[in-house]
Amino acid sequence: MSKKGEDTPMMKQYREARDSLENETLLLFRLGDFFEMFERDAERGAALLGITLTKRHEMPMAGIPSHAADGYITKLLNSGHKVAICDQLEAPQTGKLVKRGITRILTPGTVLEDRQLDAGHNHFLLAIDFDKRGARASWLDLSTGKFVLAQSESPLDFLSVLSALSPREILVPEGMDKRVSNLADGSLLAQELDRLLTGVTRTDRPDFDFELRSGAREVTESLGVLNLEGFGIDLEHLGLGPAGALLIYAEDVLKGKPGNIRRIEEYRTGQSLLLDPATQRNLEVFKTSAQTRKGSLLDTMDQTVTSAGARLLESYLTSPERDLAEIHRRQAYVSEFCKAPAAVDEVSTILKTGSDLERIL
Repeated sequence: MSKKGEDTPMMKQYREARDSLENETLLLFRLGDFFEMFERDAERGAALLGITLTKRHEMPMAGIPSHAADGYITKLLNSGHKVAICDQLEAPQTGKLVKRGITRILTPGTVLEDRQLDAGHNHFLLAIDFDKRGARASWLDLSTGKFVLAQSESPLDFLSVLSALSPREILVPEGMDKRVSNLADGSLLAQELDRLLTGVTRTDRPDFDFELRSGAREVTESLGVLNLEGFGIDLEHLGLGPAGALLIYAEDVLKGKPGNIRRIEEYRTGQSLLLDPATQRNLEVFKTSAQTRKGSLLDTMDQTVTSAGARLLESYLTSPERDLAEIHRRQAYVSEFCKAPAAVDEVSTILKTGSDLERIL
């Protein structure tokens, strides 16, 4: 393997891109019709993707054809890994090193391509923080623009809400683990947090990304408003810290501001029934004991004909309604459709012809 001082201009270019990334992010470096991985990335990538690992001048290498890259990238994302794309920024010219740069960082919680999304599920990126004031969180689905914040003085109860979201990636401030350990019920909270994080990509971010003031600024700028009164949210809401952290992270990985976030809403814990994580597991609301969706309550109930409908049903089970008037309203709709099966068929047929508007806009 060549030493850094002996690197070719192209390898210097590669190392500059590699050094700008987190250690666990796999870098795909464009070389002609291939995306190449080098050194440790090559060893990891070859094992994860089942591709050939080779060596050149004692340097491990593994490559994938650029035309087939989407399939390989999706496989990595579904396994919880992050991928950075270093692409050519200009047309190749003979005798000149082509300019390259990182054009996109793909993470499990920030994918936007249809083939990388589960159409029937929300695809949440979640940010959380806990301290002596309680818990606060924010979650964002970049594919639909759904943006929510929340706060609670009961962290353990609050985990019930977060667990039901089934986030794909969770942002955590670097100092949170220490703060949790200093809480009165820190040991139990840490155990439940471990359950929440199991099988989910965890991304540690600087504490200052979660600051309330910077979060309020990020959110108002993103929405193009002076304050959040129109959304019924005070600028002192603790959930604005995690909300700002989401926006900062999204801009970092997308290499630009998200363009489809038009509103933010507050989740109020008192408006829905809380099911603690253990109850969710025992009742198999979202997954069976085998950790599969098939056979769960959600799977059994899901007779929807559109992706948006499937996601709405999932949100209803995530936050069961406690408002009796709203429950009666939904029951009345179901009752009317039960009386008119022909109307059900007609409406279903119409809905099937529509597009997934939430993910188009």
